[in-house]
Amino acid sequence: MHADRLRYLVIATMTLVATMVLPLSYAQLESRESLLVKVTGKSWKTISVVKIENSKDNIYDINLVWVTLQNGVIQSFKSIDGWSSETASNPNTVQFRTDSTPIQPGESVRFGIKSDQTNPIFKWIILDEDGDELGSGVLDVAKQMQDNTQPITSDGKPQETQPDNKPVTDGNEHPVPDASVPDVILPTPVIYILPEVAKPGFVIRITGEGFTPNSKLNVLFDGRSITRLDVSADGTLRDRVTIPKDTVNGAHQISVSDTAGRAANIPLTVKEDERIVQLTVTTEQQSYRQGQLVKIAGTAKAGAAVQLTANNPVGIAILSLAVPVDTSGKYSAFIPLSEDATPGNYEIVAFQDAKSVKTSFKVETISGQQISVVTDKPEYKQGESVKISGKTSPNKDVNVKVFAPDSSEAFSNVVRSDTNGNYEISMPISPTSVLGKYSAVVKVDNEEIAITFAIIQGSVVLTIQTDKEEYREGELVRISGKGKANERVSIQIKTPREELIPMSTNTKADGSFSALWLVPATAKNGTYRLLVEQGDARAETLFVVST
Repeated sequence: MHADRLRYLVIATMTLVATMVLPLSYAQLESRESLLVKVTGKSWKTISVVKIENSKDNIYDINLVWVTLQNGVIQSFKSIDGWSSETASNPNTVQFRTDSTPIQPGESVRFGIKSDQTNPIFKWIILDEDGDELGSGVLDVAKQMQDNTQPITSDGKPQETQPDNKPVTDGNEHPVPDASVPDVILPTPVIYILPEVAKPGFVIRITGEGFTPNSKLNVLFDGRSITRLDVSADGTLRDRVTIPKDTVNGAHQISVSDTAGRAANIPLTVKEDERIVQLTVTTEQQSYRQGQLVKIAGTAKAGAAVQLTANNPVGIAILSLAVPVDTSGKYSAFIPLSEDATPGNYEIVAFQDAKSVKTSFKVETISGQQISVVTDKPEYKQGESVKISGKTSPNKDVNVKVFAPDSSEAFSNVVRSDTNGNYEISMPISPTSVLGKYSAVVKVDNEEIAITFAIIQGSVVLTIQTDKEEYREGELVRISGKGKANERVSIQIKTPREELIPMSTNTKADGSFSALWLVPATAKNGTYRLLVEQGDARAETLFVVST
């Protein structure tokens, strides 16, 4: 079973980092778990794969991950589909971000990073869609062989051990409930603060873990007690403290200790003249017409820049700009809309110092008609399907026509908008369709609006995936993917015993397909290989079954 797990981990990791060369040595990165998220990783020489796990008890999605290499240089990085990756103003910091596929509670995602270090030290910060921090910490290879947990009892005292000074276990390193051996194990106490630079009288956020459950924490600032905080039933801390107003500029220390003597500390820099401004972004109006000028304004940290990005309703970037912030903490920028700008909702995101905020505005037609049209992507391959959708007045006949590059009519249909004004229609693309730019024209009453898309050469890429990486007995494995539209696909599950479980299904008009497999009670633990075939195309993925 151990060999199966290791083989799965190696295959999955190399799939993620794609073009990176597999080195020879292996090391385990140290992990540090926060209240809401868990960050772990693997390292092969200079290639590291960092895994971000969102707690199933969390109520927030993860949309932004910042990773900073503290002891070297980041050479390249790799994100998964649905996530973008780019370096920040600091070349040793990489940002992984998504708007469409956040890490939901109970899910996890892996990212690949190649550096010049065989024992890299990464500092990480994780944010939700509103820019609020969900966790931060450090992955440190130099401490990889150290066990940073110590067994303690619920009253904070060291756990009794066997004569060899090891806790009593069941052979799988799990503590055995016993009258003489307590079953509560807490990690080494640790605290985090945000921000790490503040001014006197400023309120900062403080989080932590590894403290005695339901105890009181005494908080000291440079050795002076300033407040007492409550520890939750799971030994974690999430609260705020105020920096004393008489604090002078410079380096200081915040220390905490609970009633059992479990303690932690963290440095803090105080700057009286540090201008701390909340990051905001907004537009002058909520709605614009084609051809108008969109004015963006907001506040941010003075003397620095704000990175602005804006996407149209199709998801195409129409703005990517670093905007300077003036001495008063204000900034502004403009987006000139063309007369054929796609109507619909546009999103603007502002980034600064590992924080992000967003806003949106609506674009209407020149006449002000509430009608919009989008396609699900800008380019299609022969054999795929085009999804045309949008919004207009409720319960209206929507006439959709698509014209080929030679202006001949390639498709025509009428669909009825629903009670909310939404409409959608699908146009299949023949494997022999003419290549080039097509125009989709949507007409409602006397108002018309158009959008273009392209058909390019190439066969449809066959894909397959599962909703999770690991399953247990009685769980459903949800299989999905995409292939050539309206054709049969054959699916096989290959077990660790090399047994084959055959399945099959048909693709829909958009090429998507799905299937379910229930993990039986007799399923062997280990790595399962999932294969899909359609014609000459073939794809595969892996998942794990464990107790």
